[in-house]
Amino acid sequence: MSGPGRVAARTLALAVMMAAAAVVLPRALPGRPLVGLGEGTGPLPAAVEAELRRVYRLDRPLAEQLAHEMGRLLRADLGRSLVTHRPVRAMIADRLPWTALLVGTAVVVSAALGVVLGTAAAWRPHGVAGRVVQPMVVGLGALPEALVAMVLIVILGTRVPLFPAGGAGTPFLAAAGWSWRVVLDALWHAVLPILTLVLGLVPAFSLLARNALTPVLAAPFLLTARGKGLPRGRVLWHAWRNALPPVLTLLGLRLAFAMTGAALVERLFAYPGVGSLLFEAVARRDYPVLQGVFLVFGAVMLAVTAALDLLAAALDPRLRGDRA
Repeated sequence: MSGPGRVAARTLALAVMMAAAAVVLPRALPGRPLVGLGEGTGPLPAAVEAELRRVYRLDRPLAEQLAHEMGRLLRADLGRSLVTHRPVRAMIADRLPWTALLVGTAVVVSAALGVVLGTAAAWRPHGVAGRVVQPMVVGLGALPEALVAMVLIVILGTRVPLFPAGGAGTPFLAAAGWSWRVVLDALWHAVLPILTLVLGLVPAFSLLARNALTPVLAAPFLLTARGKGLPRGRVLWHAWRNALPPVLTLLGLRLAFAMTGAALVERLFAYPGVGSLLFEAVARRDYPVLQGVFLVFGAVMLAVTAALDLLAAALDPRLRGDRA
């Protein structure tokens, strides 16, 4: 089987397992759904709760629920929320652009900074970048994201209020319709959440770049090229052409960490993304919403990983695995 065929088969198998896990795992959480939905007016009457459980098939065996949900997923139907009864697809669509803004910007900025720092550390391992900057970056990456977020909120959001400490926009600003002022306001509110994610991701990208580039720079053909006086830019160009495929393969894994980290960051900054929706669904045991969020996150991960694997194989023929 060719490289693209193997990637497609693996992606399909992972998609089936991911869909099954998205159905089963929420139902393994302690507690049960539909409890507390009558807050403010007392608990739901037993007859109403029983009817809701019947409508949502929560009274059926787990195997039957799994078969029903898998069949619905084949029709691209994510169902309706147990709490709001809104279509899960619409709920996620409302939140997804905010999460895409955070994760997309953070990954791009982190990858760029990490590649620069990792390249400098690999080029001169005994210089300032390798002996001072790299350990500082790694130490920063060891800090919990919650601690980094709180420090940023206290310093840049409270003591020196350069950026908003929470929310995604100024209230009522968008009521007048779309404008560049609304866009800039949204970006202004996203600075601290993005900075939190960047500070957590840069160390991983930096170490990844350094560890991938160091053995390539020590290869005989590049040592010979450097000895003959080939400019540094050309040396790094040839080095990165050989080091890039494994970096691309591992980039997908880092994206998974970025998406899980975004859920916590959104919660800390009261940001209206999919991560906040996930926390709300866990607290209410809203199974359809949990399934939808897991599936969206998983689908993004599978698509990005498959694309990066194909790109890495295109750059390095050794990864294609084509057989004559």
